[in-house]
Amino acid sequence: MPAFVFLLLPIFFWSGNYVLGRMTVSTGIDPYTISFLRWSLACLILLPFAYKKLYQERHIIRQHWPLLLLFGWLGICNYNLFLYVGLTSTTVTNAVLLNSIMPVMILITARILLGNTTNWRQNTGIIISTVGAIIIVSRGSLDTFLHLTISKGDLWILTAAVSWAIYSVMIIRRPKDMSLIGFFTCTALIGTSIQAPLFLLFGETALSELTHANWGSIVYMGIFASIGAFLCWNIGIQKLGAATAGHFIHLLPVFSISLSVIFLGERLFSFHYVGILLIFTGIFVATVLNNRKRLPQSTTN
Repeated sequence: MPAFVFLLLPIFFWSGNYVLGRMTVSTGIDPYTISFLRWSLACLILLPFAYKKLYQERHIIRQHWPLLLLFGWLGICNYNLFLYVGLTSTTVTNAVLLNSIMPVMILITARILLGNTTNWRQNTGIIISTVGAIIIVSRGSLDTFLHLTISKGDLWILTAAVSWAIYSVMIIRRPKDMSLIGFFTCTALIGTSIQAPLFLLFGETALSELTHANWGSIVYMGIFASIGAFLCWNIGIQKLGAATAGHFIHLLPVFSISLSVIFLGERLFSFHYVGILLIFTGIFVATVLNNRKRLPQSTTN
């Protein structure tokens, strides 16, 4: 199998998660139930393969439990739950476009939390992408922007994006002597445990109310959007490198919007096109163009 397929598959899996998430919440299934069942299923599948690693690395878990708790809370609980909450009142198109500013948001978060400096190209890209996001959440209306009548769903999606940006920046602190499968399973168990009381307190859907289609969506989310995407993404990074993998993330809006148009009948409006252009221009300036400009300098050192 060509190496690039391992990077295309997780993008496709994650795109399907957006569309199925929107379809499932639109049938009246609450996001707390969806997220908890998704990750409970993923944990049940992971445990038979990872329990030996978890036992062998129990001293690492005890030593780094506050950090692992943070990763499970931000990456497993917050990001996924907030995404499904947001999809109850916004479209897949808006959700995926707002998430597409993630590379720029990670730059901002790294500067705030780690003190990483940004140059003028990165700052320019941040400004351009931020303007694109503002146009999308305000629906291209100056009156909407001035009166802050932004969709509640869009705010949830932005909050999810902030959680994932912090998770992505802090992942550099992941215990180096902990295996990848052990780390993923441990954080999945922690994140699911945090979701459990939220599911019990705020979940409004009885399991008997779930249809075969609902269960099919949850199985897809638990197997493909969680485990399959994780494994393929890490294999792809090992084969092609993180820099190449990062560019594949930009295909997420393309896949997700295409699927939402086909299966959900969503439409693109003029403010979407303007926002898309600005977000991708900002990402190009802040990441791709910036890396190209730095290449000659790095080769002479």
